[in-house]
Amino acid sequence: MRARSLDALARDVHRARHGGAFGPAESAAASAIVRAVRRGGDAAVLRTVRRFDRRAATARDLVVEAKAIHRAARACDAETRRALDLAHARIHAFHERQRPREARRRDGHGDVRLVPLPLDRVGALVPRGVAAYPSTALMTGVPSQIAGVREFVVASPMPRDGSVDPALAYALELTGATTLYRAGGAAAVAALAYGTGSLGRVDKIVGPGNAYAMAAKWLVSANVGIDALQGPSELIIVASGDVDAGVLALDLLAQAEHGAGSFAALVSDDAPLLRAIDVALAAQAKARVFTYRARDLMAAVRAADDAAPEHVLLAGRGAAALAAHVRHAGAVFVGMRSAVAFGDYVAGTNHSLPTGGTARWASALRVEDFVRWTSRVSLRGDLRGLARAGAAIAGHEGMRYHRESMEARA
Repeated sequence: MRARSLDALARDVHRARHGGAFGPAESAAASAIVRAVRRGGDAAVLRTVRRFDRRAATARDLVVEAKAIHRAARACDAETRRALDLAHARIHAFHERQRPREARRRDGHGDVRLVPLPLDRVGALVPRGVAAYPSTALMTGVPSQIAGVREFVVASPMPRDGSVDPALAYALELTGATTLYRAGGAAAVAALAYGTGSLGRVDKIVGPGNAYAMAAKWLVSANVGIDALQGPSELIIVASGDVDAGVLALDLLAQAEHGAGSFAALVSDDAPLLRAIDVALAAQAKARVFTYRARDLMAAVRAADDAAPEHVLLAGRGAAALAAHVRHAGAVFVGMRSAVAFGDYVAGTNHSLPTGGTARWASALRVEDFVRWTSRVSLRGDLRGLARAGAAIAGHEGMRYHRESMEARA
């Protein structure tokens, strides 16, 4: 592998995003599953589970209630418990600082407020790879806890043997999840959005999934809230020559480990570093990892910022100073010791991040995603001035009864 010109970065990112996003085929398949689940409920979900996850699954396998979650959690080994406890504590401590607060203004005409209210019921998608992902249960569940969501349910694919992963069960206990619904992809999205015989519908769906799950989230978004349409994972590293190439190669491979469609790139102005990275990755031909030459580090940072990726890692000389120039990224990791993998598990920040260039306007999952805001208006005193102004505007707009309604309070 040879380093490419920096001009190729934008093209390669676009190509990777186009290949990883859901297209007509995924949309059509997801639409068929959503329609089937909306009509058939658990029976339709079960058909999908038998096709993709566990052929021997029964209707009784779909729902795991709190007591069964507790029993499974007791089998989680001590080392994993301690690790999840630490992750939960750090994620909770950081997200606690995001707790929304009421906005209020009071004057002689009364009192107006914007009040944050927790959602009643939220459903989280927790994908499954070789094993379950308890980290995603924490990342979605902790902000839900802090927001005060009344009921937090999780949908996660059923494993081949039908067991409940003890680590996932322990993470669910830490987050106060009440139900585990054992389905994934479009079927899980439809079940959460519309409800089934065994699962009530939710107010909002959060969490990542494959292309079919993302297509389904888009399809149901008129009927239920969604957080975002997260696509394949992305990382751009900007590095100077005074870094450990072997360590950065691990970061790139860790990103590629997220699976099909993942995009990982390193940009540098240092030719020896680029060669060293290429050598370190030579045996990993299947990984979607690329290197790019830049005339200087500022040009590299500008290119990364233009790409608006999920993750940016700044390593080596001037990393802290360069961080101020990255405005468009889901998360920025500053310095050689700040491995992106820490952000996936124990840094405390959320790993549910905007992808596909949406970091230009979208944000990481946060506590505010689990609340809705309601205005409260309490007017009193002499309202003649307000009524005159409001009536003038209403009159201009041809709203007779709006005008008369306000004038009646003057």
